[in-house]
Formats: sequence, C-alpha cells, structure tokens
Amino acid sequence: AKDHEMELVTNVPNEAEIHSLMPHMHFRGKRMAFTARYPDGSEELLLSVPAYSFNWQLAHELAEPLRVPAGTQIVAHGAFDNSAQNPYNPDPAQEVTWGEQSWEEMFMGFYTWQEV
Repeated sequence: AKDHEMELVTNVPNEAEIHSLMPHMHFRGKRMAFTARYPDGSEELLLSVPAYSFNWQLAHELAEPLRVPAGTQIVAHGAFDNSAQNPYNPDPAQEVTWGEQSWEEMFMGFYTWQEV
C-alpha cells in the first residue's frame, strides 16, 4: 500500500509537562504527526513530520514544555509506503510484519514528559 495509515494513542494519566516527541518507523515510514487531544475534546498539533526518513531519527525538543491536564491523549498518526515507488522499500512484494529489524516495521511515538 502506498499510504497505509496507522494511529497510536498514549494516555497521560496525570497532569504533566511534555518536553519532546520522536517519531520512529523503519524504511517504509512515510509521515507522522503528533496531536494532543485534551479532555474537553479540543486538539492541538504538536509536531508534524510530513516526509519521514529512517536516517533522520531525532527527538524534537519543544521550545517550552507543554503543560497538559490529566486525561490528555497524545495521538501519533502517520502512514507507511510499501509500494514499489518508495525507493527505500527493501522489498515491495514482501508482507510486512512488526519487528526490530529495519526490513520489518515499527510505528512508535517516543515522548519525554514529567508529571507535575
């Protein structure tokens, strides 16, 4: 699939300050964005990586810590490209499974936060 969408939701159980966000996928990773979904239903885009690269795995430090209330959800939404048009795809014909090896795939959002 050229644009196989994924979503990962992380619950923040107590009031916290978010300090950094880091997308992690392997060679088929295409894009990822992080949104804070607040308990009142409002949402705030925290980070958008529209052209993900496996070779560019950096933690993105926020300029200022973001204080979020208890019950906030951090939503990572993104996509994979397993098509032959993806020049980084190791094997477009291969069924892709979860795994730690680079030719397998992961969809993870890493965060640093501190409860306040």
